[in-house]
Amino acid sequence: MEQQFKKWLIQRGYSETGAAISYSRAINQISEHYSKNTGQQIDIYTISEQEIVSKIAHDYGQTGRFSDFGNKQHGRYRAAIYRYSEFFVNRNEQLNSDNNDQHIEEVIQTQKTELQQNNFAYERDLQTTLCAQISELFPGYKIYGESNLGIEYSIGGRRIDILLENIETGDLLAIELKSGKADFKVFGQISMYIGLLQKKFPNKNITGVIVAGIINDSLRQACEITDKVQLKIYRMSIELENA
Repeated sequence: MEQQFKKWLIQRGYSETGAAISYSRAINQISEHYSKNTGQQIDIYTISEQEIVSKIAHDYGQTGRFSDFGNKQHGRYRAAIYRYSEFFVNRNEQLNSDNNDQHIEEVIQTQKTELQQNNFAYERDLQTTLCAQISELFPGYKIYGESNLGIEYSIGGRRIDILLENIETGDLLAIELKSGKADFKVFGQISMYIGLLQKKFPNKNITGVIVAGIINDSLRQACEITDKVQLKIYRMSIELENA
């Protein structure tokens, strides 16, 4: 996997003798640091679940528990794990596409499946990016619980994309991510999460936010009846690094 990651970096313009080799080697160093400081023997290159990669990326982000290590060498380790998380999402997306090509069914069904897989991958990537910047995007909040419990938080047989907790008040904020367009159906989804959380945490103030690429008018109209749900549109930015 290390060589695949290095090749992926080179394909995206990173220097073969510079950032590409530096970042690919940094993942091994992060694995050693993570293993030593958590008591879990982890080799990031062997992890097969995006959720775990996302959690580790957050741990080395600016607000993560290992941010000091992530900031070393001018943020080299943080940048490396971010890039690896992006590579991991793209790789899984490609594998899913290849598998679909080998098992072609009805054309319409195949296109529908691919669209669902792509949306899933994009939302995972969006989740990883957002979790690494909680303090900047949601000032005063942190990911709920120990060991990033709030990522893919399970409640009532459902999973909330991200659950945040206000550092001062303890109030909870449920985040639902949509990589594309979000319509009125998402309002029902986030409302259900708020209801489940309110039942489990009756003494806390519970609110929600929907983060999407496009907000449909039907969703805006649905949210007009309450102040418990906010709507936000994400904008992807370009990051430049020396090769």
